Amino acid sequence: MPIVSLDRLLKHASDNRYAVGAFVSMNIEIVQAAIAAAERQNSPVIIRIHPDSRQITSFEAITAVAKLLGGKACVPVGISLDHGNTLGDTVDAIRAGATSVMLDAAEEPLEENIRRVRQVVEVAEPLGVLVEAAIGHMEHGAVQTADDLADVAQSVKLVRESGATILAPAIGNVHGSAHGETKATPDLAIDRIRELREATGVPICMHGGSGTPREQMRQATKAGVAMVILFSDIITAYNTELKRVLDENSIGIAIIDALVPAQHAAQAVIEEKMVDLGSAGQARAFNEWLTKSSA
Repeated sequence: MPIVSLDRLLKHASDNRYAVGAFVSMNIEIVQAAIAAAERQNSPVIIRIHPDSRQITSFEAITAVAKLLGGKACVPVGISLDHGNTLGDTVDAIRAGATSVMLDAAEEPLEENIRRVRQVVEVAEPLGVLVEAAIGHMEHGAVQTADDLADVAQSVKLVRESGATILAPAIGNVHGSAHGETKATPDLAIDRIRELREATGVPICMHGGSGTPREQMRQATKAGVAMVILFSDIITAYNTELKRVLDENSIGIAIIDALVPAQHAAQAVIEEKMVDLGSAGQARAFNEWLTKSSA
């Protein structure tokens, strides 16, 4: 089926109290693993592209693979931008086919955060593209303190004055270990998630989903998390298997012999995450709902 807009994906997830996994994909193998996992688990899936990937490829190259495989899949596939730093990042992602983009200005003063997100909204809104804003302090690898959590009143102000349609707040999540950190176990502030969802009226996106215990994840989806960004657990499985095969063979090994098991290892972890998120088994229900709502 064609690539599905994230407004549809997140509405269905919010209404049915599950979350869609957004898997950060910096190479073709992770895109393939995510869509294959979605097919196996009958789950919606989001391919999340990151500005860092442009060091070796383009947004268009990654999204072309997602569009090709998504077009052949029976499950809904979305495309989204992770951690855009500039207006240019978001425009490039929209041109490549993303139907949601993130402008991450969480570490800026609130008024500057609002101003920068509003710039993106002015470009994206006429195109039907959702805009994700971030708020609160999410240090990589570290457990958040109460002071780090997203403030409800400030979050409402950010959403209302910027026009953001997705909120990525600090909610006790532990953000990434991609920079070499040892990642702590998350301690999600479930009540804060519920307050933020009710007060802002927009879907909540949880970053740093890797390492979150299943019960916490399920409580978070019931409280209002509709999208979860996942990278560390998936790329760790991929890299571990890649390294194992390379270490066991000569330097002249055909790289495909390492990439195939690495992709399969990533797919196995992605399937587990879909179960944790409650999205496994939801693709058929989504497709039926989409057909009815479009009639």
